[in-house]
Amino acid sequence: MSRDFPISPEEFEKPFLEAVFDAPPGSLRSIGHEPVGTGQVCDSYRFTCDWAGGEGPDSFIAKCPSADPVSRGAAAIFHLYDMEVGWYRDMAAGFDVSCPKCYHADITGNEQEFVLLLEDMTPAAQGDQLAGASLLQVESTLAAAAALHNVRPSHGFESYRWLHHGAGNSDFLQNSLPAGYPAFRERFSDLLSSDILDLGQELIARLPRYIAHEPPEQTVTHGDMRLDNILFHADGRIAALVDWQTCSLGNPANDVAYMIGTSFADPADRQHHEERLVSDYLDARTAAPNLESFWQDYRRHAFSGFIMAINASLHVEQTERGDRMFAVMAERPARMALDLDSLSLI
Repeated sequence: MSRDFPISPEEFEKPFLEAVFDAPPGSLRSIGHEPVGTGQVCDSYRFTCDWAGGEGPDSFIAKCPSADPVSRGAAAIFHLYDMEVGWYRDMAAGFDVSCPKCYHADITGNEQEFVLLLEDMTPAAQGDQLAGASLLQVESTLAAAAALHNVRPSHGFESYRWLHHGAGNSDFLQNSLPAGYPAFRERFSDLLSSDILDLGQELIARLPRYIAHEPPEQTVTHGDMRLDNILFHADGRIAALVDWQTCSLGNPANDVAYMIGTSFADPADRQHHEERLVSDYLDARTAAPNLESFWQDYRRHAFSGFIMAINASLHVEQTERGDRMFAVMAERPARMALDLDSLSLI
C-alpha cells in the first residue's frame, strides 16, 4: 500500500492492529470481520480479535471508504470523509458528547481514502428510520444534541479546517438541487404524493433565499441527526451519535428540526410533542437563544430533512432500502413544513 493504513477489511493486518492498541508483536492471535450498518457512503465492519493476554478490545468497528465508486465520488464532493475523521481526531475525546471512543483515525490528503477504528457499542442497537422513533428516543437524542451544540473549543473554531466545509457544500447544493430535482421527482413519483412533490418544486424555486439566510448563531452541528445514525440502549435512551460525515459549523436549529421532523412515524405525535421538545432542548443549552426566535428558525429548517433526502438520493448508490428510506426522509419533514407553514418564512 502507498498509504500506511488499511481501507478494506482484507487489508487489515495483525501488526497494524497491534500498533494501534499498543500491544506487543505477536499478541494478536487472530482476527475476523463481518459487515454492519446501512451506511450509504462508507462501509463498516465489526472486527473480532483474539488477544493472547487481553491486550486490546474483543471487538471494534472499522469504517472504510465505500466500495461503490458513485458513493465515494459523493463523499469527495461534499468532504464527508474529512469531516468525520476530523470530528473523531480533533474533538470527540475532548468534550462530553455521546459518540463512540475512537482508537485510530487517518485520511489521505485527497480525502479519497480513510480509516476509522471505533469502539463497538454492542449491545446498543441502531435506530430504524423506516419504523420511526419512540418519544424517549427523540428526547434523549435532543439532550445529546444540546451537549454537542454547547461545545466551545478554548481556542475557537477557526483552526479546524474541516468544520468549515459546510459553507462550500451549501454553494454546491444551490446549483445541483435545481438540476437534479426533476430526476428525483420522477424516481419517487410512486412513493411520494403530489402535494409533497409540489412542495419540493416550490422549495427549489426559493432555494437561494433559503440558503442565504444568516443563522442567529453557529455551533458544531452533526448535520445528519436521524435514527439510522443513532445507537440506542434497550430502554430507548441514546447510547451514541454515529456517522459524523456531515459534522460542520452550522445552525443548531437544523439538527433539532431534522431530528424531530424525520423521526415520528405519525405526524400527530410530532405535532403533540414538538413545542415541548424544542423548549426542553433550549433548557439544556448554555447561552441559548430565546424560544420565540429559535422557534422561527426551527420552522424554517423543517425543510432540512427533505433537502438531505433529495441531495443524497441523487449522489449515492441506488438500493431498494435506500429509496424507501429517502422517501420517508422526504415525506415526514415535508409534512412538518406544511403543518408549520415553513414556506412562508423563505
